[in-house]
Amino acid sequence: VTLLLFAFGSAKAAVLTALQYHPGQTPLLTKEWTSDVVPGGVLGSPVLSADGKTVYVTGRDRQLWALNAVDGKPKWSLALDFQPQTPPSVSPGGAIVVGGGPDTKLVGLSDVGDRAEVVWRREDVTPLSTSSLAGGKVAYTVAAAPAGLNLLAFDPADGRTLNSYPLPDADGYPVGVSVSNDRRVVAATSAGQVYSFAPAQS
Repeated sequence: VTLLLFAFGSAKAAVLTALQYHPGQTPLLTKEWTSDVVPGGVLGSPVLSADGKTVYVTGRDRQLWALNAVDGKPKWSLALDFQPQTPPSVSPGGAIVVGGGPDTKLVGLSDVGDRAEVVWRREDVTPLSTSSLAGGKVAYTVAAAPAGLNLLAFDPADGRTLNSYPLPDADGYPVGVSVSNDRRVVAATSAGQVYSFAPAQS
């Protein structure tokens, strides 16, 4: 199992470090590689593909990067034309959703090996949190709305809106969305507010 961590300290920019975990052995962790290939440093936590072979991370250079999980070498990068403040989301099937933070867009991508292809792009949505994928048919993000904040449910395959739910009197900044195995959805803000949604009874 490879753990991916940020390295801060005296570094001029945040870099990625991969550590190999050796259960029951000494040492317990060994460094596999360190990568500073992302100009200006990485921003947000790295995310692994379902097969564990690719690391996805957003950079301060306004690009999404894909790195080889074995050695940290770049596979490709894609200019986003905005600066995500949150990590991307990756489904078991390989769908990638990026966007999270002020002045960002909601974008769906596909990793085709040597490059990424934009599958869809929502110019009318400002996602403020990392998207949480609930299977292959629905995803959730907290988005900016004229009256405050909304929980947006969308189809990760094509980006279309499935529904939108206001977060009444929301204060602070959204800190994420969690989805349980019984389809309940919870969103929270930096002001300590928690909003819970239950699936409609059929």
